[in-house]
Amino acid sequence: MRPDPAPAPDAPVQSPAAGAGVDVRGWSYQHADRPAPAVDGLDLRLEPGEKALLVGASGAGKSTLLHGLAGVLHDDEAVTSGELLVDGLTPHQARGAVGLMQQDPEAQVVLSRMGDDVAFAPENLAVARAEIWDRVHQVLQETGLAGTSEETRDLLDHPTARLSGGQKQRLALAGILAMRPGLLLLDEPTANLDSEGTDRVRDAVVEACRRHGSTLLVVEHRLATWVDHVDTLIVLDAAGGVRHRLPAARVHDDADLRADLVQLGLWVPGHDPVSEATWGTALHPAGAASPAPLLTGEELAVSRERPPRRRSNRPAPVPVLHGVDVALPAGRALGITGRNGAGKSTLLLSLAGLIPVHGGRLVAADRLKGADGGELPDDPHRWRSADLVARIGLVFQEPEHQFVRPTVREELALGARQARRPGGDQPLFSEHEVEQRVDRLLERLRLTALAEANPFTLSGGEKRRLSVGTVLAAGPEVLMLDEPTFGQDAHTFAALIGLLREHLRDGGTVVAVTHDEAFLRALEAEELRLGEPGAGAVSSSAGTRSAGAAAPMLTGVRSTSWLGGSNALAKLFAVLLVTAALVSTMDWVSSAVVIVASFLVLPLAGLRLGQFLRRIWPFAVGAVVAVWGTAIAAEESGAVLLDFGVTTVSEGSVELGIAMGARALAVVLPSVIVFSTTDPTDLADALAQQLRLPARFVLGALAAMRLLGLLAQHWVTIGLARRARGIGTQGGFAGKVRATCSQAFGLLVQAIRVAVRLAVTMESRGFGAGPRTWARPARFGVVDVPVVLGGALLAGVALTAAILSGEWNPVW
Repeated sequence: MRPDPAPAPDAPVQSPAAGAGVDVRGWSYQHADRPAPAVDGLDLRLEPGEKALLVGASGAGKSTLLHGLAGVLHDDEAVTSGELLVDGLTPHQARGAVGLMQQDPEAQVVLSRMGDDVAFAPENLAVARAEIWDRVHQVLQETGLAGTSEETRDLLDHPTARLSGGQKQRLALAGILAMRPGLLLLDEPTANLDSEGTDRVRDAVVEACRRHGSTLLVVEHRLATWVDHVDTLIVLDAAGGVRHRLPAARVHDDADLRADLVQLGLWVPGHDPVSEATWGTALHPAGAASPAPLLTGEELAVSRERPPRRRSNRPAPVPVLHGVDVALPAGRALGITGRNGAGKSTLLLSLAGLIPVHGGRLVAADRLKGADGGELPDDPHRWRSADLVARIGLVFQEPEHQFVRPTVREELALGARQARRPGGDQPLFSEHEVEQRVDRLLERLRLTALAEANPFTLSGGEKRRLSVGTVLAAGPEVLMLDEPTFGQDAHTFAALIGLLREHLRDGGTVVAVTHDEAFLRALEAEELRLGEPGAGAVSSSAGTRSAGAAAPMLTGVRSTSWLGGSNALAKLFAVLLVTAALVSTMDWVSSAVVIVASFLVLPLAGLRLGQFLRRIWPFAVGAVVAVWGTAIAAEESGAVLLDFGVTTVSEGSVELGIAMGARALAVVLPSVIVFSTTDPTDLADALAQQLRLPARFVLGALAAMRLLGLLAQHWVTIGLARRARGIGTQGGFAGKVRATCSQAFGLLVQAIRVAVRLAVTMESRGFGAGPRTWARPARFGVVDVPVVLGGALLAGVALTAAILSGEWNPVW
């Protein structure tokens, strides 16, 4: 029987205050591939329960310090000295008492369902089962992922794969708050959130620290979000050590401090870096007529799922947005805004020509196509990548998806070299012009000192600036950006705005998905706000299925069918009984009985016939191949049906082939039904709790299974990113092979990096620190009895039918 979590309590269970003291004594850390230390000679003390805001110029070592305190720095070739202590213990010894939130929301999700992901850390800390669910309900509401207790219950089984980036950010915070850590380390926790989500997350953190006495150390460029809610402001010096350590309230009235912080590039409350004096003359003089659009969308409907092919019976996916009208005039900027999960990034991918629109019309003007591009289709999705890169450039939300070269300089040069003159293969820039553009971009983006560094080793803000530069280097007229100011201090923000305003003055267009109001003001942008019901909470209806529906195989979507409610081990045991019967005999009758029975139980599994056939067709093809292979390879017996000279096909070999193929298919079909009705998390719970397999092995495999699904998404995104950068599949078969190999290598790099970050997330939530509890009990119930008996009955009927028909042929 499927275990249900405990209901939400009326009064949340409270824990005693448990703030951890932090001592940093002369600590230095130098990454193996960097010439200078990331942190050098740092001395710092945080009292138990103290709330501190950690700031500093880009590259001052803020994230490195947080990772060191969390005990997740494992670079064996790094050079380190000094001490890091949490309540007198090394960070490794203090695991479970320290919670770390990283910048990348994708790598902070461990498990495939929201409730299980939040419960993961309390389980690792051996919290009692009833209290785990109390905590889960509480933090889901505190972080704004659920509005009410009833919504919280509905969301416990919601797939984490169906959350937006901002929602994953809040889910990661919920998982950390559920730990009730003594030390809470947050690395730009609100960077991907809208203003409402930002306030909700900050308030949840502050309230959790107040309630449980936790010590807080939060990194953020924009002080206004946190400065009135913390005790201490700590400013790191890029040269090493602490530049300032003082009460946070002094930011408002200490003129010298404010001037120093502004000089460091921090966003100081009351200081607005966006002004006419900063950016020069207005982009759009009063009374100026709006120019003709370069790209126009009418009644657009968009979705990341592919539309069905013509003559396909597959139902069309429901668009995340529909009825969208948008026009992109030359020399103007457009900001696409809205709550997390509103479909902003999906709309941007559609406008960029990387995914097809599902409805309406997307039309490129002749000016955008170019003088020699009259033969290009109206819809940019139908253009070659070489045509696309010089006309429409897209900066992805995750910069690493776009990186394909070993150095920063080569990354910038690639876009300029790939750009072609409209309608032909002639390079748009000479090699000398490419070098000039690269040098200029390095300087403007403040990346000159990192020109020979590997792009993947840059900080989050540096990666973001580089990703913008890779697109600008190709000189497209329409520039599209997804959250371009994430991780930027005021100086790098100003440099980025300067480049974009120059692009607008030259007649280009800028489209940006953003939550940054300062960015919109700096570009004098119009705003297209996408609506979304609710207050940013996850919709409990998203991803739900009709009663009795089967889930996709090996995903976090739970089957609501009758079989879906039974114990995973009971189903596996039933399949084992059937398989044992099948492998004990070599005949087609027993196999036929199992095959027929498999189709008869489809209603109990919530599987439609067409859905089932789509899942088993590869195995059916394999069975046919087995029939033919056995027929031509087996010894001759009976009448010869076909004589090929070197071999023959006889009646006996055909009968043996049919028996082999039928048995192979009969073994597979029950397994497909079981995996279609079994959630991997439920299976892991059963294996660990009922079969006593090691929790580290089971949960590691479960996280790896989710990672495989994540990599499938990365494969698609990397393919889109390479098309956006002009790396297409031209050149015939050889070109396609090269492009596929390049994309596969990019996926390998991404897999390693995501796996490392996921391991950091698991470690920072106490994984493997000691004995653990299990939030969902795995046990056998009444519903499991007919499942096991059904398996035994089917095995018996199959063998009896084979014996009575005279076809029984025991393998021994």
